[in-house]
Amino acid sequence: MIVATDCGSTNMKAAVFTADGSRLAESSIPLLYTIRTGSRVEFSPEDTRSCFQTLMANLCQMAGISCHEIRKVCFTSQAQTFTVLDANGLPLSPFFGWADSRADKEAVELQARFGADFHRVTGLPVVSPKHMISKVLWWGRTHGQSRAMRFVSLPSYLAMQLGAAHVTDRNLAAMSGFYSIPDSHWWIHGLEAVGLEADQLGELTNPGQVLPKCRRPKCAGFSPDIEVAMAGNDHTAGALGGGCREGRPILTLGTAGVIYRHAGETPGPFSPAGLWGPYPGGGYYELLCLNHACSALDWADNILHGCIDSIRFVESIRLTHIREDSVLFYPDNWGSLRAWHGEGTLEEKAYAVLEGIGFALRRLAGLHFCAEEEKIMVLGGGSRLDGWVQLVANIFRRTLVRSDCDGLDGAATIAGVLATYGREHTICPELFYPDDTKDQLLERRYRRWSEFDLRNACIK
Repeated sequence: MIVATDCGSTNMKAAVFTADGSRLAESSIPLLYTIRTGSRVEFSPEDTRSCFQTLMANLCQMAGISCHEIRKVCFTSQAQTFTVLDANGLPLSPFFGWADSRADKEAVELQARFGADFHRVTGLPVVSPKHMISKVLWWGRTHGQSRAMRFVSLPSYLAMQLGAAHVTDRNLAAMSGFYSIPDSHWWIHGLEAVGLEADQLGELTNPGQVLPKCRRPKCAGFSPDIEVAMAGNDHTAGALGGGCREGRPILTLGTAGVIYRHAGETPGPFSPAGLWGPYPGGGYYELLCLNHACSALDWADNILHGCIDSIRFVESIRLTHIREDSVLFYPDNWGSLRAWHGEGTLEEKAYAVLEGIGFALRRLAGLHFCAEEEKIMVLGGGSRLDGWVQLVANIFRRTLVRSDCDGLDGAATIAGVLATYGREHTICPELFYPDDTKDQLLERRYRRWSEFDLRNACIK
């Protein structure tokens, strides 16, 4: 039995596959945060190990197997998230989530030091407080560091609980700010900037390769012969599960809004704002990210309705007659009532949230991100909301494709379980065609939305 595990920002998910690719069972469990504010995002390593152990027990119960029968586990994960361990593997810090942004001063300093080389070498457009390289520098200044410390990503930590050595795969490493894509190794100038040695970040491996073992599993019930592999960042696994390698762009409506494409065999950068990195199996990907998608939706829903209930928002698309001058929504301003511009009813404001996130994604990607005849695969929790997916299809003027493929399929593919890219070939996908009757109104509202956002940015 082979288990694919997705260490997401909201839930940790897993599915068990047979050697021929049959998906026997799947389960998920919420990730428990100790602190989750605007700038601080932390959770406990011990609680995370317990969460993983519970997830595996639940999954095995659903599949009718024991943990000892699991032959291989492959991890895909949220990027940037890491903890600090001592020489004995004991935690010295909580996990710092990818959205933790306390290292703002360090990010500015590192950007001034690296300049344009940062994008060319690491694939990241600019140094962000959310990047691992910024937070490692912040950690060293606020807590001190020693040569014995290890800076360990979330999937690497869980792999170590199954007996693996401290290893990071190159696809995930490329989101840290420490990795040189041209050299396929840790970036010496990045290490020097924060005072680290390469081994403190772990050995590097390719996605899908079995990791070296150095101890017996710490998690109870697993075989000492269990194999462990990495499957890159969760967006790559989701894209691979959705058939991105075949040339189809992927749109993820999750905590963040992400547009992802396989960019070809020539190294990037491909666009000024695009994050790029190595794609499993060859070539490179490009990723464009809107930091606030479902996070802005959930916040707005809580403000308008007093509870997180996205179904009401989707109903607003069907029930609300939208005028050209109706209220607009700006997801980058979530957390403040300035997120809405103009007056409107509860339903109009709800509609504006879904539309505004769609507008922000369109501005991020442009209408030329893919050809008119090309379909876009849509993934993520928001992709379950039919009305929102239809609205995004109208905004992009492209056909959106939704199937049951996900990051667990991608991780299983990388682990060598599935021979095809995802399960789309065996599951009938749903298609959402753009509604031509909405074109003119949405275009006028998009221009108005863009013009006000530009004026507001100039005032700031």
